Amino acid sequence: MTKRALLIGIFTSVFVAIWPAYSSYIIRSSRMDYGHLSGAILIPFLLLLLVNSSLARKGRGLTASELILIALMGMVSALTQGEWLVGYFLGVITAPSYFASAENNWGEILLTRIPPWSIVSDRSVTEGFYEGLPTGTAFPWAAWLTPLLWWGAFFLCFFVASLCVVTVFRKQWMENERLPFPIAAGLLELTGEQGEQGTLRDLIRNRLFKIGFGVVFAIFIWDPISWSSELIPAFEPQVDRQIFLARGFPFLRFSPNAMTIAFAYFTETDVLFSIWVFHLITVLEVGLLNRFGLEMGSPDPWTSFHPSVGWQSYGSLIVFVLYGLWVARTHLTDVVRKAFKDADDVDDSDELLSYRTAVYLFILCSIFSGLFLWRLGLSAKPLIAFWATTVILYLGLARIIVETGMVFLRTPLTGQAFTWHLLGISGISGMNATALGLAYTFMADAKTMGITTLAHVPRLALAMDKHKRRAVTSAVSFAFVLGLISVCTFTIYEGNYGVGSYNFGSVSFNGSGDGGVGVWRLTASRILANDLKVGWSRLLFLGIGVLTTVGLYGIRYRFPNLGLHPIGLAISGSDVLRSGISSIFIVWVAKVLIFRFGGLNLYRKGKPMVMGILVGYLAAVTVGIIVDTIWFPGLGHKMHGW
Repeated sequence: MTKRALLIGIFTSVFVAIWPAYSSYIIRSSRMDYGHLSGAILIPFLLLLLVNSSLARKGRGLTASELILIALMGMVSALTQGEWLVGYFLGVITAPSYFASAENNWGEILLTRIPPWSIVSDRSVTEGFYEGLPTGTAFPWAAWLTPLLWWGAFFLCFFVASLCVVTVFRKQWMENERLPFPIAAGLLELTGEQGEQGTLRDLIRNRLFKIGFGVVFAIFIWDPISWSSELIPAFEPQVDRQIFLARGFPFLRFSPNAMTIAFAYFTETDVLFSIWVFHLITVLEVGLLNRFGLEMGSPDPWTSFHPSVGWQSYGSLIVFVLYGLWVARTHLTDVVRKAFKDADDVDDSDELLSYRTAVYLFILCSIFSGLFLWRLGLSAKPLIAFWATTVILYLGLARIIVETGMVFLRTPLTGQAFTWHLLGISGISGMNATALGLAYTFMADAKTMGITTLAHVPRLALAMDKHKRRAVTSAVSFAFVLGLISVCTFTIYEGNYGVGSYNFGSVSFNGSGDGGVGVWRLTASRILANDLKVGWSRLLFLGIGVLTTVGLYGIRYRFPNLGLHPIGLAISGSDVLRSGISSIFIVWVAKVLIFRFGGLNLYRKGKPMVMGILVGYLAAVTVGIIVDTIWFPGLGHKMHGW
């Protein structure tokens, strides 16, 4: 690890953590914290690549290993940004005291059950955060320090445990199963390391890159141009159309996204086919259930667009994860032998951590995490149900992302939803209920603790010089801590001494049902009603998902050329997938035609065009944010979405 790479990586880590929050909260411009690989790191990394191309001509450019290290530090720091980890975290630990009132009776229902060390319980302190402190008021360190330190320790343990998991599975996913890692492939294409076109300078000179860049940039740049005058007709380049099917049927969404298209190009065709086919099937399934009058209640927060397909997808995901573990059994046995018996025939020299270190760290972090959740108020049954579900969801989603390249994707269920409907209110006391509410600090939108991003760290690190790889672990861990501290400090400071977090315009703090307030409203209502029963109908659909996926694996084994991959069913109920399905379909059609008429050679020639589409889109969004920052601060425009 060189000093210049570390310094640039540190600067990048702080920048990518703060500027999405600044853009969203203060400027009210595009939110760049979306996705398992966000624009918050892609934009500065592309700028770095451009600067490095100029420096390389003079012999002073960064090496490929240095560029990858900087990218990894930025990617990991970006896990903490904006409305994701820190947004949910600060919203959940401040909402109970600030929004408590005589009408909702949260003081009795919630605050008496929540451990005081886990939240900011002083109403005057949270008032300062949401509304701003009076001029000259000292910062209330005592009220903030305890919850921040305890949750910070938990987040670090969760992060380290996730890093250990992806280290253990790196060889299985890369060498044994040969998964494509589309996101990593796209990044390596841009850096020129293992790409088809050489350096970024060579890529930019490619004619197809220029076409992709020019067309997309021209379309999206019109948006910020139209902001300057009412005489210039406005044009919404981010298309989002609803396609009505029939009464009672969910609508289909047509909303092509440049980032989804770019990374999906590196995904295998049968996986793309399975994603859109199974999503269409689930839409038809929900429509038929609605027409037949099956009532299952509303979906839980951050889950699926209908409970039936959400639980069905989770059943499929359980089989998907268990089958993956079965396939990896030989490798996992080797890992255990190396960790506990130091088996000489098992080589872990290519890994970020030795297998022994990874296994022991994972065990220690898991013990701490379990004790932490227990101290929050989770008793044995809810703790086991929640933690097992969270592990399945996170491991499954990581495995799915490295195979599909879906930068915008959410799990079909949350650990909280599964625990509530598995046990019912009779199996969940008030303390358990509030503990599950607190768990939304890290298990909400499925990206929050970022194992999906971490899964790409060992893959990208392999493109570095071998003797520099072990430094990656300490570098990305430092980047995570630095990002977490940076964005927490910025958000808390702006809340207390800036506009007040209630005025950020963020769902995490403005009292909407999508943030911390929504979590506590749901928790309080379930405690007060005291009538939530075991969700047998939901468990039935979970069983349907299990059996269907077992059948799909059998069909795939018997008819390997059929093209149906169980991964499609495992994510078919995801609500976020609805917005990306049109992009998946477009790429699938394009790749079918490419391989039909041009074969592998034409596919390789097409890579510069999709990279041009990605870069053109990000360049236009960057211009939009700059325009908002200079001319429309606080009144910005949203160009970027999923």
